[in-house]
Amino acid sequence: MTRTEYLAKLEHYLKRLPQADYQEAMDYFTEYFDEAGPENEAQVIAELGSPKEAASDLINRLLDEKIVDDTKTPRKTTRTVWIAILAILGTPLSLPLVFILFALLITILAVGFAVGITVLMLGVAFLTSGLYMLYDSWSYLSISTSTTTLGLGIGLLSIGLSILAIMAAVSIAKLSGQGIIALAKHTVKKRR
Repeated sequence: MTRTEYLAKLEHYLKRLPQADYQEAMDYFTEYFDEAGPENEAQVIAELGSPKEAASDLINRLLDEKIVDDTKTPRKTTRTVWIAILAILGTPLSLPLVFILFALLITILAVGFAVGITVLMLGVAFLTSGLYMLYDSWSYLSISTSTTTLGLGIGLLSIGLSILAIMAAVSIAKLSGQGIIALAKHTVKKRR
């Protein structure tokens, strides 16, 4: 980024300031670049940070000065309020978005965990009822063979459904574990 591009972007961020403060800020940054010289433009830009960061820092500093210097005249109070509004609007939006994304990820993981536990409990219930139906169907053998056969079929069906549900729960747990590991690796990589 060149000096001209930097000052143009900075001008965009500072144009809502009162005219006197805006002119003073632009003069300050222009003079800062002039003193550094063309050979040190990249170093000056690195020191100042992005134009948005520099504008935010300047607006916050102006707000602090206006609050301290405020003599409680209506005009100065209004000016201070406007600078405070600009400081609030100039804050980075990334922090609330990060919290929202973090809450969303935690919610997704909690829902995945709940679904996995539900499917596992469903498998255990099917297994229990299937084993009971197998055991109970033998007691109907003296009454009717068709009832015994039906009981055996329902018991075997329940056991089969329980095996499927338990396999699904294991798959959900495996996917959740891989997701948590991938999220942890991504977070560690981002911090580096």
